[in-house]
Amino acid sequence: MKKSPLRPNEKKGGRLNIAAIRRRQIVDAAMEVIVQQGIQELSLSAIETRVGMKRGQLTYYFPKKEDILLAVFDHVVQMMHERIGTDKCECAIPAESGWGMTCLLLQKMLTLPLPNPAFGVLQYTFLSQAGHREDFRQRLASLYGEWREELARGLEQDLAALPGRPPCSAKTLASLVQALLHGIVMQCAVDPEAFDRAEMLRLCVELLGGYLGMSGPEPIDATPASNVRTSPEQGARSNE
Repeated sequence: MKKSPLRPNEKKGGRLNIAAIRRRQIVDAAMEVIVQQGIQELSLSAIETRVGMKRGQLTYYFPKKEDILLAVFDHVVQMMHERIGTDKCECAIPAESGWGMTCLLLQKMLTLPLPNPAFGVLQYTFLSQAGHREDFRQRLASLYGEWREELARGLEQDLAALPGRPPCSAKTLASLVQALLHGIVMQCAVDPEAFDRAEMLRLCVELLGGYLGMSGPEPIDATPASNVRTSPEQGARSNE
C-alpha cells in the first residue's frame, strides 16, 4: 500500500494517534480490494495481505468484516459530502441562492478532478448494494435528502419569481438537478471522453437558466451576487 499523509485526527498535541492511523490503513486497504477486485472479494485475509497486519491486530480495531465494510461506506459518504461542498455536520449550500449553488455544483462536477480516483467506483458499488442493504439505503437517502432540501430552499425563491409560468415544486426541480448531476458523473466515470465538458456545462446552464430566467456568467461564478436575473424576453431569446 502507498503511504498516505496524516489526517487531522491522526495527530494530537504533537503525538501520533496510532489507533486512528491503523483504522485508516485498514479502511484504505479494504477500499483497494473493492475497487480492484469487487466487493464480493472483500475478506479479512485480503485486507491483511494489503495492510500487512496479523488477524489479531485487524480484529482489535474492527472485530468483524462487516465493521470494516461499514467504515468504508461511511468514508464514501464523507467523500460524497465533500464532493457537493458539505461536511458531515452542516450543509454549505446557501439557501438564498439555489441557482448559484446549481451553477457551482455543475461547475465542480464537470471541471474539477475527483477528490479520490476510486470515488466513482466506490460510490456506485454502494449504490448497487442499497437494494438489499436497508442500512446503506437509509444513509444514502439521508444524504440526498439533506442536499435536496437545502438546494430546494434556495430554488423556492427563484421559482416564486417566474412570470406567467406554472411552477413546479422546488423539491422537484432540486431532484432534477440531482438526477442531472448523477447522470453526468456516471458518464464521466465510465467514459471520460464521452462529451466536451465545457460544452456540457454551458448547455446545462442554458437549459436550467432558461427555465428560471437566470443567466450564468462566463466563467460561471456561483456567488449569489454574480447571478443576475434576466427579463422574460431575454430568457426567451437565450433559448432560441
